[in-house]
Amino acid sequence: MKKSILIVMAILMAPVFGNAQSFERYEKMREVSAMVITSNMFKLLAEIDLDSDDPEMQQYINLIENLKNIKVISTENTGIGAEMKQDFNSYIGSSSLEKLMSFKDDKKNVQFYSKPGSQKNYVSELLMLMQGEDDGKPMTVVLSITGDIDLKEVSKLAKDLEVPGAEELEKVN
Repeated sequence: MKKSILIVMAILMAPVFGNAQSFERYEKMREVSAMVITSNMFKLLAEIDLDSDDPEMQQYINLIENLKNIKVISTENTGIGAEMKQDFNSYIGSSSLEKLMSFKDDKKNVQFYSKPGSQKNYVSELLMLMQGEDDGKPMTVVLSITGDIDLKEVSKLAKDLEVPGAEELEKVN
């Protein structure tokens, strides 16, 4: 009986885990740029002996300590971009993410989804899809950030790291 329950649970959970991993396949594609920052990197950054008397630096340290993962995947290839959009929509459909906002601006369509976090203005996952043109070229960007994310601070970090789509992230606040 226990074995049957475990098998049923595994079958029910497979689509969730399968979709969550669907963006990883793009990291190895030739026509895709990818940046992945893991919790290990954030831990290393938090341990650097920085001037913690500086309020702005302290804000960064607090934000970094609570992040688990940042993934940015982008492409100018319209075929791959269409696949990324399809995977994005599949993930949204199978997860508990809620629409945070969407807008069309300057030849770009942008969608933000999130999961509630530990407190007000915090989310545990932030997912963005941007499609449109950048300097006259087609562009698709998927941004995924997980952790205990302060929405007010994450846009500043994304901008400083020069993450594609960071200017759209500022509009969430």
